[in-house]
Amino acid sequence: MKMPRAIDILVFDEVNIVDVAGPAQAFDNARINGERAYVLRYLSPDGAAVRASCGLRLGVDGALADHAPDADLLVPGGGGVDRLLSDATVLAPLSAQAKARGAGRLISVCSGALLLAAAGVLDGRPATTHWSRAAMVRELFPGVQWELDRIFTNSGEVYSSAGVSTGIDLALFLIQLDCGNQEALAVAQELVVYMRRGGGQGQYSNVLQAQFSLEAPLVRLAERVATDPQKNWTLEALAAEANMSQRTLSRRFSDALGISPVQFVELTRLEAARALLSEGVPKKQVAAQSGFGDLQRMRRSFQRHLGVSASEYLGRFGPIAQEGSGPAQTAS
Repeated sequence: MKMPRAIDILVFDEVNIVDVAGPAQAFDNARINGERAYVLRYLSPDGAAVRASCGLRLGVDGALADHAPDADLLVPGGGGVDRLLSDATVLAPLSAQAKARGAGRLISVCSGALLLAAAGVLDGRPATTHWSRAAMVRELFPGVQWELDRIFTNSGEVYSSAGVSTGIDLALFLIQLDCGNQEALAVAQELVVYMRRGGGQGQYSNVLQAQFSLEAPLVRLAERVATDPQKNWTLEALAAEANMSQRTLSRRFSDALGISPVQFVELTRLEAARALLSEGVPKKQVAAQSGFGDLQRMRRSFQRHLGVSASEYLGRFGPIAQEGSGPAQTAS
């Protein structure tokens, strides 16, 4: 790969600034032998400055028509996407990029995937976008293989992410592909990213819901379960950790989340298992690290809550393989 790699970033009125700034900062921080790994340009549909949804005014380096097919093109989301769904000045370059089959990648963040879909780029391909657009995209673009329970996808040289913070996850994944593990780790540390989420993780988290729904002592309990899923979290152990009776603990979990404390533990372990599988960790190791203990218990949980086996989940949401490199590995 020729380095530094060129990335053009499309901006438009009412663009989500985090969709732009998150990936852009990750790419800007990447270095190879002390030199920048990427050169970034910002392009608007007509070459004029734009205003982001938060009110920030953004200057640009040129018009989208100036984009060269050998450069990557990143398409963010935002409220302004809807006005561009029939704009030929935007859709034609996206379609041309996909047909050129050059070195350049198409990368969408959040509802930017709608523009790729409107340009016909995503027909027959797996893709994801922000969960709030689920009904809309399925109605408007039925030819796309929407995988909305995934935070990023890849099909050949076309990548999509669920949006906002997941744009950073996808950027780190691409940096890892382009520059190697150590550079991706260095960028993640610079950005103070706790962990890079794999593409197969869900768009919203069981633990996140708990953090905003439970009272403070139970939030601490939920976080304790998430950080140590391997512990034998019986109802008795959970109640002791929360310093309350089993009956009170069960009632408060039910009132806030609609599930029992033991069910919360299982869902938290399932969330951990999905993340580990998407990173390519062998299934037996996943069962141990996520707290299920054995493969059979993990299989039953996957089937009960997701309607698929762990192997089926791995085949669909496992590590993304590069075009031409063969299928993702499904280690047992």
